Amino acid sequence: MCPVCSAGVIVGLGLSRWLRVDDSITGVWVGALILAFSIWTYNFLFKKSKAKPVVVLILILFAYWFLTFIPLYATNVINNSCKTIIGINRLVFGSILGIILTCLSLLLDKLLRLPREGKTLFPYQKVIIPLSALSIASLILNTYCK
Repeated sequence: MCPVCSAGVIVGLGLSRWLRVDDSITGVWVGALILAFSIWTYNFLFKKSKAKPVVVLILILFAYWFLTFIPLYATNVINNSCKTIIGINRLVFGSILGIILTCLSLLLDKLLRLPREGKTLFPYQKVIIPLSALSIASLILNTYCK
């Protein structure tokens, strides 16, 4: 991830902390953003290729994830304080949850398109399903993390 993107994540995290948004909620959206960057990079790299190895997408995802969280760890934004969920830092937990939920949402979108030969059930389905999943997760985490 570029330095500007890393700085943007740090500034966004600082703003969310200033607004007193829990790190787990911020992490959900950071995780979704990391997955989006990974998919965009993957599609760019294999734009003209017929073979698209999924292993490369996973490697890109891990690279972006580490390149996002290494600066946060180095600047002590992520530390070993008591702010954890099941023993994992809340921001890290939220990012993993965001990645998983976004993946599941994209798979759900594809499954809903199968019987309709690739057509959506409703307008903006590919956007609404992931945003709904992330919003519901944010609401649940907001309730849980108070």
